[in-house]
Amino acid sequence: MPENTFGHPLSGLGWNPRVETAFDAAARHSTHVLLPARVTEARRGAVGIRLPQHETASLAPAVRKAAEADPATAPTSGDWVAVRRSGDTWLVEAVLERSGTLVRQGVAKDSHDQVLAANIDAVLICEAADQGPNVGRLERFLTLAWTSGATPVVAITKAELAGERLPEVVELVESATTGADVHTVSAHTGLGLEELAARLRPGATWVLLGTSGAGKSSLLNALAGKTVMQTGAIREDRRGRHTTTHRQLIPMPGGALFLDIPGVRRIDVPGDESGVDRTFADINALAERCRFRDCAHGDEPGCAVNAAVDEGELDTRRLERWYKLRREAEWNRSRGDARLRAERRKEWKKNDRHGREAARRKRGY
Repeated sequence: MPENTFGHPLSGLGWNPRVETAFDAAARHSTHVLLPARVTEARRGAVGIRLPQHETASLAPAVRKAAEADPATAPTSGDWVAVRRSGDTWLVEAVLERSGTLVRQGVAKDSHDQVLAANIDAVLICEAADQGPNVGRLERFLTLAWTSGATPVVAITKAELAGERLPEVVELVESATTGADVHTVSAHTGLGLEELAARLRPGATWVLLGTSGAGKSSLLNALAGKTVMQTGAIREDRRGRHTTTHRQLIPMPGGALFLDIPGVRRIDVPGDESGVDRTFADINALAERCRFRDCAHGDEPGCAVNAAVDEGELDTRRLERWYKLRREAEWNRSRGDARLRAERRKEWKKNDRHGREAARRKRGY
């Protein structure tokens, strides 16, 4: 296992052969002496890094320029970066190739994606037992998780507050989590913590995902066996306060790492239908049994999806949410394609203008 100049191994930060290969490639193409580091938190114009001790690093001009052109390339929590010393400061010279990237579709006119976390292995989605559950929101979180390439796991938190409704809550959550394991937990009583903690293998990076007030910080503290995150009180309207104000990487006692990000209220799915298909694997399995391969699940004869609805095997509301998320993913993909086309046209016009100006200079006017 390679070590940096401080003599400390990087395995505790999730270092693996893939990252080593990416770093070696960056180091070979640089004229500077580079060190690998992992981004623990993203800030405006800078990042917090581990070398493995905490440091702050600014962005080198090339990295900053790339981030201005496409914010999705800016270093974010979980990223592995190549850094160098410049006087009294550290500079991020390169962002290494990512694996397992949690991305939310951008809502601005430029439609750039927002990278919430990078190089993740699993996503722990927290849904508070006393606040719902909100099945539609859970399906959106699952779509983000599946699209990232990481493994989603659902934690029904605050189980002690659900009372007699707990079995109903669990049933609702499980109805929306095809292919994802569900754990019913309580940071207060310890219910289910041992089973969930057993999944946290050393070196794996997890992301905590959920709305404010879902009990993410309390659950993380309970899994760590100590206070690693501050917790906040719930407002009178039962919405949580933002106790996490920025993304940060938190090492756990057993060797796993957690990325805690601010509570997410708006979840816009990225332009990739694969995450939607994984979230609604049950509906896609039904669609495979339709008589016609291009069945729109409307009035076509032999539609297995409609037959499942008629027989009570498929909830109409789940089918409607599937339609909605697929349309949203398709629309967001088209937005991205349009943006790329616009950027290419802008670059072509710029190059054409520069070419004309250069020709005029050569002609002497």
